[in-house]
Amino acid sequence: MHTHLRSKLALTVALSLGISAPGFGQATNDEDKDVVVMDAFEVTTGFAGSLAAAALIKQDQKIIAEVIASEDIGKLPDISIADALTRLTGLTTQRTNGRSQAISIRGLTGDFSTGLLNGREQVSTGLNRAVEFDQYPADLLNSVVVYKTAEADLIGQGLAGTIDLQTIRPLSRTGRVIALNGYYEWNQLGKLTPGVSATGNRFSVSYIDQNEEGTLGVAVGFSHSSKPFAGEQFQAWGYPQDGDGNYGLGGTKSYARNSVLDRDGVMATIEYQPNDNFHTTFDVFASQFNERQLLRGMEIPLIWSGAAMQGTPTVEDGLYTDATMTNVQPVVRNDVFDRDAEPIAIGWNVVLGEDSTWPVTFDASYSRVVRDDINLETWSGLGIRGNATTPDTMRIQLVPGQIPTITSSLDYADGSVLRLTDPQGWGPDTLPGNGMYGYYKGFRSKDELGQLQLSTEHAMDGLFTNVKIGASYTDRYKRDGEDPSGYIHSPSASQITLPLPPQVGTTDLGFLGLGEVYAYDPLASFENGVWGFTPNTDTGIVANRFMIREKVSQLYGVGTFETKLGNVDVTGNIGGRIVHTDQSSEGRSANGNSLNAVTDGDTYTDFAPSLNLNFDFGNNLYVRFSVARQIARPRMYDMRASRSWGFDGSKVDSTDPSQSPWSGGGGNSQLKPWKSDSIDLSIEKYFSQNRGYLAVAAFNKDLKNYIYEQQDVADFSSYPVPGGVMPSLDYGIISQPVNGEGGNVRGLEFTLSLASEMINPNFRGFGLVLGGAYTDSSVQPWGPDGGDAPIAGLSRHVANLTVYYERGGFSARVSNRYRSENRQYITTFGPPNPGGDVNPNGGFSVAQPESVMDAQVSYTLQSGPAEGLSLFLQAYNLTNEPLVTYNNDDPRQVINFQEYGASYSLGFAYRF
Repeated sequence: MHTHLRSKLALTVALSLGISAPGFGQATNDEDKDVVVMDAFEVTTGFAGSLAAAALIKQDQKIIAEVIASEDIGKLPDISIADALTRLTGLTTQRTNGRSQAISIRGLTGDFSTGLLNGREQVSTGLNRAVEFDQYPADLLNSVVVYKTAEADLIGQGLAGTIDLQTIRPLSRTGRVIALNGYYEWNQLGKLTPGVSATGNRFSVSYIDQNEEGTLGVAVGFSHSSKPFAGEQFQAWGYPQDGDGNYGLGGTKSYARNSVLDRDGVMATIEYQPNDNFHTTFDVFASQFNERQLLRGMEIPLIWSGAAMQGTPTVEDGLYTDATMTNVQPVVRNDVFDRDAEPIAIGWNVVLGEDSTWPVTFDASYSRVVRDDINLETWSGLGIRGNATTPDTMRIQLVPGQIPTITSSLDYADGSVLRLTDPQGWGPDTLPGNGMYGYYKGFRSKDELGQLQLSTEHAMDGLFTNVKIGASYTDRYKRDGEDPSGYIHSPSASQITLPLPPQVGTTDLGFLGLGEVYAYDPLASFENGVWGFTPNTDTGIVANRFMIREKVSQLYGVGTFETKLGNVDVTGNIGGRIVHTDQSSEGRSANGNSLNAVTDGDTYTDFAPSLNLNFDFGNNLYVRFSVARQIARPRMYDMRASRSWGFDGSKVDSTDPSQSPWSGGGGNSQLKPWKSDSIDLSIEKYFSQNRGYLAVAAFNKDLKNYIYEQQDVADFSSYPVPGGVMPSLDYGIISQPVNGEGGNVRGLEFTLSLASEMINPNFRGFGLVLGGAYTDSSVQPWGPDGGDAPIAGLSRHVANLTVYYERGGFSARVSNRYRSENRQYITTFGPPNPGGDVNPNGGFSVAQPESVMDAQVSYTLQSGPAEGLSLFLQAYNLTNEPLVTYNNDDPRQVINFQEYGASYSLGFAYRF
């Protein structure tokens, strides 16, 4: 690491930890003890200090980037690093069960970006590649850099951006640091259903030290979190039309949910530099992650069922807004979701001859996550297979943009009205007990990635001041899929219904108007043998399992230059990457009860050039320009080789591909990456005395292709021929992801970080950070030849605002993040199928705009035996902002309405 970079990192750590950095200045002795005086400017520590540190790192970048320093992470009410990332300009998230998880950059979802830890690519607990950032405790990270543009030596970069999580380097500072913090946590909604605590806690401890010679350093951190979540969620099956064209609620699946996220994370770094010719660092990050959700509620078939309207319903502008329905036979749900994940990341870096003319850097890393999911749904109802002795009568009142009010004539807290059964006949009647009483799904996943990098660089005289060449090799393996899965039912064919398991309490469905509902422990009842179990032999489940192997070899070269354009200093780099990919997939394709092994894949080579220019106009005014080819690899599930297929024996003599006997649908192992020719321009003005900055950026991503679900021709020559009669064609039409026509994603971004001293030197302590982005796209994922739906998850307007005050140990700040409406793929539309899932009928729902507010108040003791102790009160989602989606471009037709409640934390932090 070069001396100026070590100095920059030392300054960053000093600011974020609230200490003086050797060589940069020292704390003054005046009444404001939290002021650090630098050579040409001064900044306060705490939150303002973290903003200053982040601005320094941003200013020093060779490419366009956003930065978070550790105080911004440690002191804002963040469940994980994901929440801190959403406060950066151009970044946002769609909340999952009340928390931030996957990050969208510049209107593109996590599929288009890459997550790094200390510069090394990370695997994902999800089905595809998008890193789920809630796996990473914020308090174990020192900083985050989000690279929005590309350069040739940035390995693992994405098309939308690259998020690099960075842990502390112990030799970047001097002196021992021990940091402790602890919090008590609770949720506004409290306990909605029994079995999961509505309160929790989190704490962490970090230790940083060096030997006397400053050649060996160690940093160790442990973080524990038991975070409670809650939710009240209404989901509509959809809104079918009657013969008069009026829409009505087809049915609903609504839950009250309590969940807890338990996470234990460990970070350790050993850094050794005995001399200027040898420098090595070893990093380990490991986490044990468990999420347990109890979801209890009611699935109510309405228009899409045998229920009938009574009397004269109220119709307003083509929508049934008030109707009473008879013969309603709900399915009472007691469900549980349990996820265990164990991510680990190991890295080793060695720099040889750091001060020589050709220093060599070698880096080896390994990242892995193993995930096991249990998804158990159990049903009870008023009768079996739609034949209730005493069905319910319900009144349904729709309120535009809100959760409907459903009034029942029965008391569902009284277990005597319910039985374990198949209330609607959704399962096979061949099962014992004449039906399916629920469904069990297990998912098992393993994702592992090994990476080797080797590079060298050489300082030069002339236009080019440095040249760097390198190579990397990445080997990634991922398998995922449903296994095992099956029906739960009566343990005996003679028992048509079963009594409810022992009651553990009631579930509050008052938000839906239904009151209390009988609750039991579904997982304990299943493990104790209340139900029988029959595996689901549907071969389509096997066909959805996949194994992907990727081997990516890269060669890169980049030249750094310095010159002048008139009186303007110009720096930058130019380079390129040659990327060779060998991808393959193994699986089994399904035809009814038949399975056959399939293997497919492809090899190809891409070239990704990049040019970055930085113009220094003096007075801390910079203009940055970038043009680059950016690449993002396809979603892994789309790359599966397996498919479901069919063979029509009546068409064996056809020579018309559209009338081929072969047909099917599945993945495509020959998919090529998304590619974009991107242009970026950023103007950045950094204020004097490090009191903030103003940045305006514009970008245009010309996507050369996009991946669509389309009809395509596939080769079936390796497939068995049912009946043994050879057809005239060995290929047919299938539905699969294909590389199609691209389009543009373009936008504008604005950031203002401002301390009040810039307005009036005597007006100290106040400040704000304001960011906004506008993004638009011409890409239409319905297909290149038609459709008018924009990219899912793209919000045209994204904004964030933080207002803060810090003085004399007192700190207060409020943050708000806003995203405008965006389209979401419909995944909960229509009645369940026999496998227990909901039938996705395709299409989009629209997520309404949301505005999420966080707040924090803290005080740090300025003197006495506990000097330096900070006390915190934090709130997340302070205004209980709901997540709302609607259908048919009609906000009255609510598809999904979820409220998560505000989350609160009360705690302390102490460093010594």
